[in-house]
Amino acid sequence: MINGYCEEKYNPVKKIFEDYFLKHEEIGASFAIYKEGKPLIDLYGGFKNKNNKNWEENTIVNVFSATKGIYEIIVSILIDQNILDLEKSVSYYWDAFKKSNKREIKLKHILSHQSGIYRFKEKITQEDLLDWNKIINILENQEPDHLCGEKTYYHAKTHGFLIGEIIKKTTKKSLGELISELLSKKLGLDFFIGTPKNQLSNIAFLYEDKTETKISSEFNAFNNPQHDINFYNKQDWQTAEIPSMNGHSNARSIAKIYDIFVNDLILEKNILLSKSSIKKCLTESISRVDESLMLPIRWSQVGLILRGGWLFGKNKESFGHNGWGGSLGFADPILGIGVAYTTNKINPTMASDQRIINLLKKFYEII
Repeated sequence: MINGYCEEKYNPVKKIFEDYFLKHEEIGASFAIYKEGKPLIDLYGGFKNKNNKNWEENTIVNVFSATKGIYEIIVSILIDQNILDLEKSVSYYWDAFKKSNKREIKLKHILSHQSGIYRFKEKITQEDLLDWNKIINILENQEPDHLCGEKTYYHAKTHGFLIGEIIKKTTKKSLGELISELLSKKLGLDFFIGTPKNQLSNIAFLYEDKTETKISSEFNAFNNPQHDINFYNKQDWQTAEIPSMNGHSNARSIAKIYDIFVNDLILEKNILLSKSSIKKCLTESISRVDESLMLPIRWSQVGLILRGGWLFGKNKESFGHNGWGGSLGFADPILGIGVAYTTNKINPTMASDQRIINLLKKFYEII
């Protein structure tokens, strides 16, 4: 039922993962923990589609907002290269932000979800999300909901478009192109924003758990447009660049990225960027109740979530990003590890997902 590698002492963790499939709590999933480039755990199993095709070593799946953590590492690299500056006004990079209602917004306000441009105020469709220029035009002509820095609202769908457009204007490359260049190709990993056609057959089909709890307002950060699992299974979605929510990857690749990133911090390996830049990027930007999520969140300067619960393990120094449905990735600098979980059985609520929490509690009990 499951395949991959697991150090013998972590077999109790493997047993929990295996039981998910035996008890039908999972359909297909992967779970990985890497330390200094070597796996402690690298497991995968179940089925990637309704034809009972096995989830394989190279199977990838839509990881939704766990994508944000990966492109925030790209932002960190660009800060290290002095291409981006957290303290610069967005208008320095993007002329449309010179309008009076946007000119005070800094790069750090968007990254840490304090810009006020956290939702689409006009009704849009899933098809609209595929049209980059249309979405950018909407955001350029939209007034913020509040003064920058005044409140925190999670930019569920707007975040990747805003950051992606800033990056396009400064590097002449898309976020998907930079992830390919600086992470996937450089490190030999499978992480894509805009999945290439030669990878489409590796994508796992998404299935939704039907115990959904609806979020009330039609025009909040999450429901415009409404999530549509059927649309996310279409090739048009998989090959487009919607950076906030359509990265496709597996646990191995995400865990390796966080492992390399955290060891640039603690071992000063400088594979991706310098220790000093990582420390700056991981500095807390704001800690308060996020009014989209209605939860207290600690955001770093680049938008990585600073640990506030068991989703990122036991140690308070951990950081990363989770996504709608249950996928996530994080790093624990105390242990020097990168951790990730990906799944095609979508938990549609915004609550913490017990699948990863159960695995992490057992892992930290053993370690």
